[in-house]
Amino acid sequence: MVLTKDEFVSKIKEKHNNLEIDFSKEDALQIKEKTDSDRVKTLKVGNLELAGVEIRTLLGLRSADFTYTIEGDNIKFSVIGYGHGVGMSQTGADALAKQGQNYEEIIKHFYTGVEIIDM
Repeated sequence: MVLTKDEFVSKIKEKHNNLEIDFSKEDALQIKEKTDSDRVKTLKVGNLELAGVEIRTLLGLRSADFTYTIEGDNIKFSVIGYGHGVGMSQTGADALAKQGQNYEEIIKHFYTGVEIIDM
């Protein structure tokens, strides 16, 4: 997804009208923290620090697993995957099942370190 700087600011200001950003500064946008699943947890946007999931929602990104580059008057977001990164992907589970994996293999793919036992 590519947004002009003005489009980006407008989308953020829909919820945060106190945004102040100077794109001439190197740290105008900066990923401050990532989650264990490599999604953006916190993004510095000018004078604000916003959650990655909020940025995802405000900009309409498929996932909070994104990077960005600023190229002239544009900001290019590169997004990996879909969703929130905290559970099982229905389409991913379906694809694994179609490849012949059983329920236990699929669950262990999405939830590493789990043990399935009879109770």
